[in-house]
Amino acid sequence: MKITFILPKLTRNPTGGGKIVYQYANALASAGHTVEVLHPETLFLWSLRKSWRLKLLSLASDIARLLRGWTRQSTPSVPWMTLHPAVKISIVPALFARYIPNADIVVASLWRTAEYLVTYPACKGEKFYFIQHHEVWSGPERRVNETLKSRTNKIVISGWLRDLVKDLSGDLAHQVPNPVDHEEFFLTSPIADRRPVISMLYSPHTWKGAADGVSALELAKTRVPGMEAILFGTSVRPATLPAWIKYVQNPEKRVLREEIYNASSVYLCPSWSEGWGLPALEAMACGCAIVTSDNGGTRDFVVDGENGIVVAPKAPFALGHALISLLDDSERRISFAARSVELAKSFTLEASVQKLLGALGNKLPAEVRC
Repeated sequence: MKITFILPKLTRNPTGGGKIVYQYANALASAGHTVEVLHPETLFLWSLRKSWRLKLLSLASDIARLLRGWTRQSTPSVPWMTLHPAVKISIVPALFARYIPNADIVVASLWRTAEYLVTYPACKGEKFYFIQHHEVWSGPERRVNETLKSRTNKIVISGWLRDLVKDLSGDLAHQVPNPVDHEEFFLTSPIADRRPVISMLYSPHTWKGAADGVSALELAKTRVPGMEAILFGTSVRPATLPAWIKYVQNPEKRVLREEIYNASSVYLCPSWSEGWGLPALEAMACGCAIVTSDNGGTRDFVVDGENGIVVAPKAPFALGHALISLLDDSERRISFAARSVELAKSFTLEASVQKLLGALGNKLPAEVRC
């Protein structure tokens, strides 16, 4: 099959959603499929700006990016991801149909790319919408929901997104859970020997709950003075972060595995909403017990009282006391962590690729002409 994936603008920093798509592109190319991943220079988001001044400035920027796309001569690369040699990465000026190659299947991921997807003629491929979140944090809820109601084949990564699509559109979406890269994330440090260290992904997006997480860490620190915390993220160290909390910007894969996940006894996920919550699953594969808010995404792999503790979103006090309860009970923490490792083993790339292929189906080469 000839498959086109459409992602947002190519960035120099890793993104969780982008990583998953690149992993699938690699696996599909290895299986002999022809795979191209497209990134637009612009998505024309000027209409989302709140004032006319900002709309005009954004439109001017969009036009400049479009012109840059027309004149681009350099070969694009993804500096934070190793790609199969057969995977083609392309940067196009915009996502108008004229820039989309003919294919058997075209897969959009992100609500704005899905808006373009529904306009494509049949020669661009059968239309699939890979839904990784309810992206109301990046666009108007009405427009986001319209993409979820669109007449496209829908693939979701989690149970709550499957239910959301069913509620909004009546469609039965294919569910393809995000995998753990077990060649990158695995147990290297004995669970029982770990010090009281808590790890957490830091994101400046409010809905990621970083402020709640830091409050929970500070509360736990008052009860467990020897506790340490290590946060990581793509942004620079936040100025408001307490000095006792360690922060690593853009950790390399080895550092993330060895010096963060495997050095931690508990991983904290304070997000208000998650499409999936891949860092928590990576931490599980590396032997962490989990404390998480009930954010939707982690429901598929964090079982309250079995491998972690689940509390309500936006509840830093409850998160803090959950941390304290695990740090005060080594036997329970070790039991949860051991169960985490076993649960994570079922989320493999091979299993997810087979489910993805099942969703895409075995399409014959497209003969539709534009």
